[in-house]
Amino acid sequence: MPGDLFSASPPAQRITALLDSGTPERGQAQAHGSMIARIGMIGGCEVTLIATDRHVAGGSLGVAEAQALSTLLEQSHAAGRAFIFCLDSAGARLDEGLAALGAFRQLYRHVLDLRLAGLQMLGLIGRDCFGGASMLAATCAQRVYSESSRLAMSGPAVIQALGGIAELDATDAGAVTALMGGAARSQLLPADRLCEDSLDAYRNAARDWIAGCATAVPPNLREQHTRLGTRLLAQGMAPSPPRSASGNLPAMLHEIIPEGVELHRMDGVLFGRSSKTSSNAFFGFIDGNPVGALAAWTLAGECLAMAGERPGEPVTVFLDSPGQAPTVRDERVMLSEYIAHLALVLSSLRLNGHRVTLQVLGDAAGGIYVALAAPAARVVALPGANVQVLPPAAMARVLRRRSEPGGVEDYMRAGVIDTLI
Repeated sequence: MPGDLFSASPPAQRITALLDSGTPERGQAQAHGSMIARIGMIGGCEVTLIATDRHVAGGSLGVAEAQALSTLLEQSHAAGRAFIFCLDSAGARLDEGLAALGAFRQLYRHVLDLRLAGLQMLGLIGRDCFGGASMLAATCAQRVYSESSRLAMSGPAVIQALGGIAELDATDAGAVTALMGGAARSQLLPADRLCEDSLDAYRNAARDWIAGCATAVPPNLREQHTRLGTRLLAQGMAPSPPRSASGNLPAMLHEIIPEGVELHRMDGVLFGRSSKTSSNAFFGFIDGNPVGALAAWTLAGECLAMAGERPGEPVTVFLDSPGQAPTVRDERVMLSEYIAHLALVLSSLRLNGHRVTLQVLGDAAGGIYVALAAPAARVVALPGANVQVLPPAAMARVLRRRSEPGGVEDYMRAGVIDTLI
């Protein structure tokens, strides 16, 4: 029966099916926009659960959902409760524009910090999990999929809109499933699980996960980095040798970066370690190109290396990119996980005493903006900064209308920029 399918069940039914029988009445579900939340028992342990409703704005996350999620996460951490995301979501609420992007930035900061603090998080993937929702799932300790699940940083329609039908035919169900379906995704990580698309199967998966996560353990970012690098090599995405970048920079950066900082570029990443004349480290994406898995991994690696050599050193990150790379090549390695890994690394720097500042030089959009802005203590807009929820072509494809660029006042009101130069 369709009602027995996890992916086709209403959010309240999904949550109820996961809980032990006899969960106290105080655990009644509460609605927050496109999602509901409940506290209950699974395997004898108290947990917090949220479930998004694909029939309400595609299960997308706007201001109300982001604020409610932030509160629930803080409460769960304070009470020592594991957190379970039942995700069927298109990502950020596009029709709320910059306000949704600013709210998601704050939400993701909470997710990153609490994950690093040891809050146990499980992602149960229903049918679709795209954009910001996929970043939430990728930050979890484990994900559970069925054959009906699809997870990607960019959904099929967005990949086709930005890369053309030659990149991906969004109507080709077989190609889409082979790229981002649950069977393909679950093979990338030993900890992840593929189960039947049934309420019973997801309940068993959640109980097994609860039984195995009695101790709160933060992720080991260096082990994670090595694992993700091995995956890139298996797909023929080897890092390039670094090359000097000191004489080939935008004029604006010459004014910002002090003399004496030796700058290099590698795989679309700028990095410069501090020298005797500078107490700052500089990193970033400055070429105006979409960011793929290799670039995200490279920047994360440079940050990890700097942290080991220069504890507490301030970090400035530059951004000029229209967003994540909408390519089959990058989605094949699960781009969402590389973006989440980069965000976790930057958050760990801040939590360990590095002051992280993001400076937006030009374009900033989507998951790449969030991954860099959420960990930052401050986001600065330089002249020419252009912050958008998604690249214009993707917005036009999804909303069927062009989005107007915002101004500085709009950016600051929405919380996507903290100050400007």
